[in-house]
Amino acid sequence: MSIFAWITFIVCAAAVLLHYLTTGNAQFLLFAIPGLILLIVIPMTLAWMSRRSLAEAAGHYVDSCRPFKIGRITLDTTGTAVKVSGSVDKVSFRWLHRPHYIVRDDTGTIRIMMFTTPSGKIEKGDHVDVLGVVVKNIFARNTPAISAVSVETQYDEKRQGGNNGKR
Repeated sequence: MSIFAWITFIVCAAAVLLHYLTTGNAQFLLFAIPGLILLIVIPMTLAWMSRRSLAEAAGHYVDSCRPFKIGRITLDTTGTAVKVSGSVDKVSFRWLHRPHYIVRDDTGTIRIMMFTTPSGKIEKGDHVDVLGVVVKNIFARNTPAISAVSVETQYDEKRQGGNNGKR
């Protein structure tokens, strides 16, 4: 869950507690407690559904993505399904569970945007493979970005390939 979801839950829980302590109305709790539970369950369910949908999309993109060097991606390639590999220079918006990564290869850098947290933790310095679609960068409209369906560390792929977690 994002920080905003937790803040909303805490504020609502405090309001419920304050109302109960002020009025002593126990019947109010019959509605308030299920509402508080839903404030936790709904965001968790939506996050799970989003991760599942992206995993399914990544399976479809694997065959249609063309490998690209980051320096060759331009606004003319908008809408193209691409696969890029590089090193993570910066991680932002993780606290919103909508992480953005700045990824660099030997030809340039590009912003990678995700709309859910990837399954593995991606840190600065990790070497990653990204599957996604070229879009206009929301922070600099005259530059491209990638809306990613999959960001995986190359280390994870090696481990899954039977390398027993050794680099």
